[in-house]
Amino acid sequence: MTDPEPAEKIVPRIVKQYTEHPRGWHIMNTPRGEVLVLSPDSAFQLKLIPLNPYEFTGAGIELPKSNKTIEEIRSSPEFGLRPVNEDDLLSILNALGSPQGTSPEIQEILRRSPVSLEDLSTNKHAADHILRGPVLMRPDLGSLSPEILKMQISLDRSAQKTFRDRFPMRAGMYF
Repeated sequence: MTDPEPAEKIVPRIVKQYTEHPRGWHIMNTPRGEVLVLSPDSAFQLKLIPLNPYEFTGAGIELPKSNKTIEEIRSSPEFGLRPVNEDDLLSILNALGSPQGTSPEIQEILRRSPVSLEDLSTNKHAADHILRGPVLMRPDLGSLSPEILKMQISLDRSAQKTFRDRFPMRAGMYF
């Protein structure tokens, strides 16, 4: 098992990988800042502590191997950033009011290839709106498997240590 890294180091690495290859990603998170990020050929587990709406600290680790739980998550629809137009937005809004769940229009949008952050910032995929997701939600990542629970306990400790070391005055208010 490798040691947890500060989130400020591992998150940019994840973003760089997504920018280079935006296909095949899956994300699951919890309201407590626990995150699983799965790329086509790697997996990361994070514990993030929000500092404000635009910043966070915490810890993360690249998972050494895949397991049954991770492969099940990879069978879900892939995460991505997808440009959408006004007609797409109307389809999404109409589908939200639909009693049958997801509409064919939403399925069509999810089948579109996700684009990288760079492509979104250029005119290559100019769009007024961007659909981000899907992101799977769960109350607690530790309930997925004993391996993920063990890693989550280690990440919680490491994230709290990073928070206390970087923001001792703020950490004293909460812990």
